[in-house]
Amino acid sequence: MDKQVVIGSGVSRPSAPYSQALLVAAKRQLYISGQVPVDENGDLVGKGDIEAQTRKVFANIQALCEAAGGTLDNVVFLRMYLTDMRFRPAITEVRNELLRAPYPAATMVQVSGLASEDWLVEIEAIVALD
Repeated sequence: MDKQVVIGSGVSRPSAPYSQALLVAAKRQLYISGQVPVDENGDLVGKGDIEAQTRKVFANIQALCEAAGGTLDNVVFLRMYLTDMRFRPAITEVRNELLRAPYPAATMVQVSGLASEDWLVEIEAIVALD
């Protein structure tokens, strides 16, 4: 898989580790539904702890990537839903630890709530596989 950052004239540089646009050449794509901080038994991981919840969400994404023959390096897009924008630094710290350049294109939005009131974060991903 080939990933190339695209920089447009007049477009600002990202303020965090993500790409404004990513040109991807891949034969197969994996679309991962919003992952939430629950384990294989459906039990909540990290009640009230945004770092623990974010780590579990990324662990779920990684497991799905691996099941399809990829890694987190194959992630080309993330859509992150948080219940409080004050969680952004903690989520960014975990993301910086797990992902590397060229970073996925990404969107982060605050929502009034997720399907469970205990979930603080939910993340969708698009993965490009060869």
